Amino acid sequence: MDLQVIDLTPASESQQQRTLDEVKDFATTDMDRGGPERWTYRMLQEPALTEELVRLSTPQTLGTVDAATLQPCRTWHYRSQDRYVVEEWALPGGTWTYAAVFDGHMNYDTVEHISAALGPYVKDSLAAAMRSRPSPTALPAIVSGILKHALAYIDSALVSDFLAIFPSTEPEELRKLDPSRIRQLLNESSGGKSGYRNTAKAFGGTTALLTLVDPSRSHLWVANVGDCVAVLGQKDSAGKWRGTVINSIHNGSNPGELERIRSEHPEETDCTWNDRVLGFLAPTRAIGDAWLKLPAIYAELVFKHLDADWFSAEVMEPHIPRIRTPPYLSSTPDVYHIQLQNEGPVASPRLLILCSDGLSDLYDGYSFDEMAEEWTQVVGKELDSKPGPKAGRANLALALLREAIGGADTQLVSRNLTVEMEERWMDDTTIVVQRLS
Repeated sequence: MDLQVIDLTPASESQQQRTLDEVKDFATTDMDRGGPERWTYRMLQEPALTEELVRLSTPQTLGTVDAATLQPCRTWHYRSQDRYVVEEWALPGGTWTYAAVFDGHMNYDTVEHISAALGPYVKDSLAAAMRSRPSPTALPAIVSGILKHALAYIDSALVSDFLAIFPSTEPEELRKLDPSRIRQLLNESSGGKSGYRNTAKAFGGTTALLTLVDPSRSHLWVANVGDCVAVLGQKDSAGKWRGTVINSIHNGSNPGELERIRSEHPEETDCTWNDRVLGFLAPTRAIGDAWLKLPAIYAELVFKHLDADWFSAEVMEPHIPRIRTPPYLSSTPDVYHIQLQNEGPVASPRLLILCSDGLSDLYDGYSFDEMAEEWTQVVGKELDSKPGPKAGRANLALALLREAIGGADTQLVSRNLTVEMEERWMDDTTIVVQRLS
């Protein structure tokens, strides 16, 4: 047999150098997991590093509010479930500022719907109230009531729309339905039918953190369901920025929340375990997640018959026997009113930070009080360093995001932004910062 010999010309020095130049900026990391596996990332230098952060986090500014949101994993399955909304509403009596952060779970249907629908509902309710010209003393309670009602209503509407799919809500009647009929009802999505959409919206879930600032900038309202965080920052008389967490955190890290659930289900030792609701869900309050609020028959039907790629029946079905005395998950918000007027003649600088739990996850080992101090000082320092005109000011949310993923450590920031992993290596992280004075 004749052998063919291929003559390969050696690479020139310039070709060798070009090849080395193409890989010199790449490195590998174990992502602090300690195992043998390594992933490649690209070392970026300024200004390319900041440009990449801006490209991925799409920072925005509306009026006095800055926002940024980041999920650097590019795999479609791990795209961000965070949403935020910032709007200015021209209502009777002046312009209100609405800002909200939502952190979805299970699917994208619920968070997309709630983030789009909740603001208009609050706006319409607030407009109706302002047309009656309430007295200044009555205003705090009126707005607090609007926020509380809006969150409760929009959650109950999800459940009602889902239940309307079935011809009966009696568990025994549901068990008599033919499986093919159940499958048809749950998966209908054409001809005006919305079985699939209503099921997806109800069975997915989202946290919700809402804020309102009145036209005089004298009042701040915060309403929370879930584990997003609101921090009020203020510069003290000595010129030092101080931060305070406004809201209670509704997840398994809060002993009060776990005790509340256990007291509601005293005979059920597995109503919370591993600091999760029924051992599954980390937030102890959320919008949606109807399977944790309804009799077990609904979870049985949906997880067995719904055609969806956002849950695994094998994963979900073991939790169903624990559903004995629902609801296990609350949608009742905590609502806070804060007076922003200053007692002295000189206004004290204030700012408001809203974030999804992705930001707190990046501060592992910190208490929430320590996080509040750290975040406020980072944002306050940025605010003090660039007090210039609006056109040239820094995006405060972007500044805090940069600090959270590594700050001045360009290698760490590069790794967090460019590592080549198919799975998510950090939680969705959304930050909204509002200048209050």
